[in-house]
Amino acid sequence: MAEKKENKFLRNSRDEEGGYFGLGRMIDFSDGVTRIALMLTALSAIAGTLFKVMQGDSSDNATYFGLNVAMQFFFVWLLAQELDPDRKLGGIIGGGISIIMAITLGIGNVLTLLWLVFILRLISQTSGCRHKIGDNAILIIVSYFLGKDGLWLYPTLTGVAYVMESQLKGGYFRSLYIGGLAFAVTATANITNEPVVISSIYLYLMAVTFILFLPAISMAAVTKFKGEKNGVRINPRRLQAAQGLFLVFNFLLAWFHGDQVALDMAPAWAAAMGVGAYLLSMAVQKAIFDKKEKE
Repeated sequence: MAEKKENKFLRNSRDEEGGYFGLGRMIDFSDGVTRIALMLTALSAIAGTLFKVMQGDSSDNATYFGLNVAMQFFFVWLLAQELDPDRKLGGIIGGGISIIMAITLGIGNVLTLLWLVFILRLISQTSGCRHKIGDNAILIIVSYFLGKDGLWLYPTLTGVAYVMESQLKGGYFRSLYIGGLAFAVTATANITNEPVVISSIYLYLMAVTFILFLPAISMAAVTKFKGEKNGVRINPRRLQAAQGLFLVFNFLLAWFHGDQVALDMAPAWAAAMGVGAYLLSMAVQKAIFDKKEKE
């Protein structure tokens, strides 16, 4: 008897995971590094609040600053996991750097970090699933409101990310349509004629970020990380594309929008610095160990 053929369209539809979000990742509370990161997030809120209180700020302002420091630390940790999914300690180092930046430079718009986390997951697919309607809605809505604030480059870069995603291995062809929608959102953005000024401190930070983060791009070629939902090793080229996009997007945003967006992006640079610093420390430890072995 001839084997009954199965409709491939029904099969694809059935195999696809349900739900409206595909880029979400679970927080593993059983993991030791994760517990440390969450504990430090809470402690950073307390430390930030006490710092402002000792400076003479009101309790409301101090609490607001402390909560923003905590959110910034948490998002830096999330970003570091996207930049180097095989190792988590870099995120804690980056979080520490972000606290120093918050004290010395100030607090930016944490919403931009949420946007960046979803952009990276869109490209690298560390969640083990492609983007879905809920993820697209978050990116488009966030881009819209950032564009309304005069930051027209956010929706433009969102469109670029979707177009790139469609062209990578395993890309989703409907990404082109979402990219077109993002470009349309750019048309609604408020574009100001105010001169753009970027301070030298941010240029130095970008240079340090670029230098420290380069080894992470090389290490991505041998990644062993598996997508959380499908258990399949992520594509190294997609991860490297996400890392490259991270550098380009961050520097373009700071260059075209000046100091305010550079301040918003500073925690993302802290995440990259943390990843790079941890990889550097591992290389130094290995060199010392190899030297002792030869002796």
